Amino acid sequence: MPLIIDGYNLLHVTGIIGDSSGPGGTFQRSREGLLNLLASSLSTAELSQTTIVFDAADAPPGLPRTLSHRGITVRYASDYRDADALIEQLIEDHHVPKSLLVVSSDHRIQRAARRRRASFIDSDRWYSELWQKRFAAEQA
Repeated sequence: MPLIIDGYNLLHVTGIIGDSSGPGGTFQRSREGLLNLLASSLSTAELSQTTIVFDAADAPPGLPRTLSHRGITVRYASDYRDADALIEQLIEDHHVPKSLLVVSSDHRIQRAARRRRASFIDSDRWYSELWQKRFAAEQA
């Protein structure tokens, strides 16, 4: 199932996010931590179908607006008002929106998903399910 993740929304749920002040800032490290967590938690098939979207205001300078991180498509919303607008566009443009799962607790994004009959889940619930899945896999 194709997955669209509201990056900062999920990042806040995980507790990985830090203060962006100081040398090098920690937003980039926080994003990388989240991406590494996802890459180690999702199957290869899930990775190739996952897009995570971050606002562009705190994007690392010089990075392309779209890149791949261990199979995950990472998008920075540089040509959009914010990440929500890009996520809405991705939902709108998807050729089979009923197959999408959108991860965000943002009601605006959930309404956009509902309009296109895409599934959606709050970030905290999805994150909890991700950890349950990881734990079950480690116990097997």
